[in-house]
Amino acid sequence: MRGKRRVALATCACATCAVMLLAACSPQLASTGAQEEGNADDGKVYVDGKIGSKIGYESDGRLIDHIDQLPQIYSHAEEEERNAELNQPSTYTDRNGFEIQPVPADPKGYNMTWLDGEQRGCLSCHETLEDAQMNQPTYHRLIIMGYPVEQGVQNCLMCHDTWQPNANKLKDNIHQTHMNNELFDDMGGNCMSCHHINDDGDFVLWDVAKYDLYKGYNLVDAEESGATLSYDQDTITPLENQFYKTIKSEPSEWTNDDTNIDPSVYENWTISIEGDVANPITMTLPELKEKFGTKTAVLKNHCNVNGTGQGTIYQAEVTGIPLKDVIEFCQPTDGANGYTPKGYDGFGNLMPMEYLDENALIVLEVNGETLRPSQGYPAAIWVGGGAAGAEFPKYVSSITISTEDDADKLWTHPRHGTNVKPSVTPDPKVVFYPNAGVLNYPTNVVLNDQVGKEITFEGYADAYTEPITRVEYSLDGGKTWLTMETSNTDVDRWVYWRMNFTPQEAGSYHLKIRAFSQAADGTEHAPTYTTDYQFTVR
Repeated sequence: MRGKRRVALATCACATCAVMLLAACSPQLASTGAQEEGNADDGKVYVDGKIGSKIGYESDGRLIDHIDQLPQIYSHAEEEERNAELNQPSTYTDRNGFEIQPVPADPKGYNMTWLDGEQRGCLSCHETLEDAQMNQPTYHRLIIMGYPVEQGVQNCLMCHDTWQPNANKLKDNIHQTHMNNELFDDMGGNCMSCHHINDDGDFVLWDVAKYDLYKGYNLVDAEESGATLSYDQDTITPLENQFYKTIKSEPSEWTNDDTNIDPSVYENWTISIEGDVANPITMTLPELKEKFGTKTAVLKNHCNVNGTGQGTIYQAEVTGIPLKDVIEFCQPTDGANGYTPKGYDGFGNLMPMEYLDENALIVLEVNGETLRPSQGYPAAIWVGGGAAGAEFPKYVSSITISTEDDADKLWTHPRHGTNVKPSVTPDPKVVFYPNAGVLNYPTNVVLNDQVGKEITFEGYADAYTEPITRVEYSLDGGKTWLTMETSNTDVDRWVYWRMNFTPQEAGSYHLKIRAFSQAADGTEHAPTYTTDYQFTVR
């Protein structure tokens, strides 16, 4: 684990997506009282209780009268070289076995000295954000990544400050639980532990702003990068890389042990179709399968709260009972326009009936194997057409057909189509999508013995119901961009891209990624925030 102390602020009380997620404690050395003049352990000279010269500059008389001393005692090059040597960024090994260096090295040690990079941000204190969630005093659903990527505060922002208008806001809960917490105070936590003050005087999250503040990146012009880009829509996620999200109720052994699939659960599980139908039914899964058969499709599962650049997404080949056939058999009444599938825990969302035309399935198998308990065994609902993961309830036990006078109640992703037109500085008030991120390496990864050797980064681009039109990449802070056109993409599937890049120098690199999508009216949409990704090559 990390070389520095990390703690979970277990005493913080917060019912948010990530209580304590913004905890970025900055331990400071506390003063133990006045030190004797010229006798400080830190090498500073104290004069009348104040810090004086530490390099030997004349302490008496006018400062300007002694500038002739500077050539002998004040060397920029020596000072900066020494400071950089004393402030080398640290590394640690993450739980997936990757070496991680959160702060890039620079020739002056600026990132460590002036930005204090290792003492800011969520993971300066917490081992992982998953750990922070599990250690809060109230129950909160968990997201655990399947791909070897780091979960960031972007997921928390998406759920609490963007996607769910009624969710507890991070700004309220996080500030309250940290600023009034003794552990946070004892570790020297303060406002700057979590924030950066931008040019407008606004406090923004350090974990969002830091990549544009760090010095020392190797900057590579797009045309000179030699990078090659490719994509497909067929890549299937291995079972072990599919993300996990807890259900509305607490996890149980039968829902979490993927090595123990009880056949009797499938054999006896029933699903009821009720509500505005002339022929309501309750049938077991074997009965439904025998009567309606099965269908196989390749579909993406993109969590509706996946934040900018996050890895809460995967694609699978799923086999299941066609939901449209089942509901048509139940004879919905005239005017019925919505259906709500729910799991045994009560989780579910009201969706429009037209979603039944989009490969809507009662899924029984994933990638040719029995649906795993952690993914909803014995049955889960999957929907094509760009539907988000919130339309994929696990452990489904009932489906209610309804007639809604207010179409706004139907789950049709109103946030899509509200994105700004392509811009380097998009409106921060609109949502994050389209989205893109790296999946095969965590951000801040260290890649050893790779100078002059090709590295392949793999990831996704997706905008739910809108097709991706292009993906762009920058290795020089957004000054120049490599563009990959992705015409006529299928919204049932993700765009799975690969970037081959051969670094010519050792050091840290800052990769920016942004995807673009197209609305039904032909308008091209840009992401609200660009994905920032850092890697270090040795």
